[in-house]
Amino acid sequence: MERIKVHTENPEKRVIDKAVSVLESGGIALLPGDTSYLLAVKIGKKNALEKLNRIKQTKKRKFYSLVFKDLSDISRYADIDNRHFNLLKRCLPGAYTFILSASREIPKIMLENRKEIGIRIPESRFLNDLVEAMGEPIVVSTASNEDGEEFCDPEEDSPDWLGFVDLLVDGGYIAMDLTTIVQLSGDEYEIVREGKGDVDIF
Repeated sequence: MERIKVHTENPEKRVIDKAVSVLESGGIALLPGDTSYLLAVKIGKKNALEKLNRIKQTKKRKFYSLVFKDLSDISRYADIDNRHFNLLKRCLPGAYTFILSASREIPKIMLENRKEIGIRIPESRFLNDLVEAMGEPIVVSTASNEDGEEFCDPEEDSPDWLGFVDLLVDGGYIAMDLTTIVQLSGDEYEIVREGKGDVDIF
């Protein structure tokens, strides 16, 4: 595993370029996010997604999340109407994951029978710059597994699954926090999980 440090508020181009190279080649990157470290892979890379499943210790993902740099590309990957769009515009960027119906652009390996996808726009300059450099959203999952092996501190943490990771982008200690998950369906919304994102906004 290669390791590289980053200034998350002013990320260096060489770090972005390195992360892009690893993701484009089908690798797994461990990245600093706004609520936790995130495991990231390129959308559509089957081998990388299968490795991600092994890390998460599940043969079948509940759902995947995509990180976007802004709202402009979301309609390509998820079915979204004007009401949903306005709600996302009010909440994002922020510590929220919105669950929407996936479009045909989402590879089948990323979907269960529900055919849903998580949508994220984190408050993270580093992730924003990375997604912009990739030219497409990236697939992410919280850096933990079902056994509770979490990654928060690059200086201390060494979970068993770290051997699957190709690149660690070291942004320093980040306490493990959870996003607020919001399910959107028709005219309704449901708070699936209350996390860091303020639910009083709804």
